[in-house]
Amino acid sequence: MSRDSGFRSYQEAIKFLFQGPDLERLTSNKNTKYRLPGFNLERVKKLLAYVGSPQEGLKVVHVAGTKGKGSTATMIAQFLEEAGFRVGLFTSPHLIHLEERIRINRAVIPKEEVRRLLARLKDYVEGERKRDVANSPTFFEILTALGLMYFSGSSAGVDWAVLEVGMGGRLDATNVVTPKVSVITEVGMDHTDYLGTTLRQIAWEKAGIIKEGIPVISCIGNEEALTVIEERCKEKRVPHYMVGRDIAVTSTKGITLEGVECDIRTWAREYKGLKIPLLGNHQARNCACAVGVMEVLAEGNSIPWSEEMAHRALNHFRCPARIEVVSKEPLIILDSAHNVPSMRALVETLRRDIPFKRLILILGLSQDKDIDGILREIVPLADELILTTSGYPRAAEPQLLENRVKELFGLKPHIAKEAGEALETAQKLAQPEDCICITGSFYLAGRIMEIMGLASEL
Repeated sequence: MSRDSGFRSYQEAIKFLFQGPDLERLTSNKNTKYRLPGFNLERVKKLLAYVGSPQEGLKVVHVAGTKGKGSTATMIAQFLEEAGFRVGLFTSPHLIHLEERIRINRAVIPKEEVRRLLARLKDYVEGERKRDVANSPTFFEILTALGLMYFSGSSAGVDWAVLEVGMGGRLDATNVVTPKVSVITEVGMDHTDYLGTTLRQIAWEKAGIIKEGIPVISCIGNEEALTVIEERCKEKRVPHYMVGRDIAVTSTKGITLEGVECDIRTWAREYKGLKIPLLGNHQARNCACAVGVMEVLAEGNSIPWSEEMAHRALNHFRCPARIEVVSKEPLIILDSAHNVPSMRALVETLRRDIPFKRLILILGLSQDKDIDGILREIVPLADELILTTSGYPRAAEPQLLENRVKELFGLKPHIAKEAGEALETAQKLAQPEDCICITGSFYLAGRIMEIMGLASEL
């Protein structure tokens, strides 16, 4: 049987993919077979070597961080596309469809390509699973290989690939590439079971994407984390461009519910009145980071780039479930904040930029997150609290969240067994001047999009 005839259908191929060890679905790392310290990049390198090392020769921008990396990666891809390039974008997780993670010029990978490319990996992966299933390629490693194969393929081949790190950086499957620019967005406490329990430890893992001679753009507000990145840049002898030093957001202002307008200054030029169709002042910093990447790539006229291109790219930029207005009557905000830093940014935006009389909050979290920390950020802002679940394997049961809410705040929240019930409850509670905000998880956001008939917009 040829490598391209390994699966009869897309569904059969996806079933094969999900048979791999999957950290996204694990509720704990206590099983030592899946502990991050036991990981190394050799497994994914061998997997890629089997299909001709598609990562070699790709021109890559590599993006790590705790908060803002998805928005920043998507913005960089949009900028490169506006500059006239064919651009691959690899992100995670997905909201509804797995194919959202792999795109070329905003178009998701076709299901037939998923089937065909997974078929090329089948014999190797099955052999590794038979030899030692616990140390066989993981779900994310296989998916990374799939994305790199698609981006380097003769029919779909791209000029540039923008890769978002899945978790951490040093041992992430995407770290097999040699990028043209490495990017590290805001660093905060998340994935502490795997990455460490201090900001310094987590920043050290993120800094693992920094490579000898490759320029670094960072957008980090925490001094402890920034010190780690600066130390690594000096060690690797690389230029380090920082948002807040070399790249500045010189002004920001809200544009009702349509997004943020900002001015950005780099060492090369000024960008006046950039209109980012995303809510939150933090998106101005993400944009500054993306602009910095383009400035580095454009040095020496290596690629075309101008202020006008930035304006045009942002005109049709979209990044779903990032403090997104999905309805105005009633006002419904959909967000994927799932850690303390991202929840803090949501709270700041709700307080500053979004007008409402009462906040009806729908919240669903993963059980491996800093639940108490997240609750402390968002719950005090809510007038009505509805706890629910996305139904994803790592999702915390609403009763668990209810117990923590009662312990921390002495409140009795509404409980909804699933997302549809939660949305119905919120719509019944909301008055015309109120805001319904749904947050806590990519998977909860995706489920709400399905319920609201927004899946076709992805």
